[in-house]
Amino acid sequence: MSQNLNNLVGIGLQAYAQPLHLDETFIPYQGPAHIETLYALLAEEDSGQLLLKQKQLDRFSKRDRIRALLTVRPAGKVSQELADLNDAILQEELTQKVVTDSCELDSFACAGRSISIWQGDITQLKVDAIVNAANSQLLGCFIPFHPCIDYAIHDAAGVQLRRDCDIIITRQGHPEKTGEAKITRGYNLPASFVIHTVGPIVRETIRDTERQQLRASYKSCLDLAEEMHLKSIALCAISTGVFGFPKDEAAYIAKETIQMWLHEHPKSSLQHVIMNAFDEETQRLYEEVWT
Repeated sequence: MSQNLNNLVGIGLQAYAQPLHLDETFIPYQGPAHIETLYALLAEEDSGQLLLKQKQLDRFSKRDRIRALLTVRPAGKVSQELADLNDAILQEELTQKVVTDSCELDSFACAGRSISIWQGDITQLKVDAIVNAANSQLLGCFIPFHPCIDYAIHDAAGVQLRRDCDIIITRQGHPEKTGEAKITRGYNLPASFVIHTVGPIVRETIRDTERQQLRASYKSCLDLAEEMHLKSIALCAISTGVFGFPKDEAAYIAKETIQMWLHEHPKSSLQHVIMNAFDEETQRLYEEVWT
């Protein structure tokens, strides 16, 4: 990105909490799922027409075509009809998933709070908040079926998530700085909220700057959870995917930062921190640094 964000100041929670209705519990549409109706609605939009003309989705099911059409759909206004149709499908699919309750995870003590190391799909975890490793645009992944966590969370949460992130970025007036975080509701996820943070990108040799930025990302997520009076948070392995941060050092930085934060906030509402590992390697590294 050509824009230098170093001297720009991000907006605080109070600047976007009200338009995002963060104090209201999300109640999804309870009507039946109509895949054909949702597909037709998305296919009529400019982004849908452009994608379908390319014929790349012909071999996919109608449900997967809807996923792709929602992925490339630009941020902006979401009609109630679109939101309801999307909710109905996602709620139906949620009943078929194996949801893990964070309260049932094995844990150990750290600074009087509980720490869990859990390998699994973060979009299927019931917890106050999950952390999304976002990019600076904060709008989710626009590449259909991409294997990143940003795609997975937006796909499972629903079309409202990109709309809310767009509201935040529009109010802020510039992309999100590395190391900062914003929060939205979780919509059709088992998690009540999603905390979006931009971790550092490691292009070649890791520098102290990236280490500091990774610490800042973890701290920003914990600070925001505290500001929202949340009791539990699931942290993904920030920046260790396509952003290229070495997993072993990232695990150590995560542990060091979280441990220090908990000691510095003895009266925090936050009582349970889940270290989410997407793969076995990350789980092993977490177990090594925490034990």
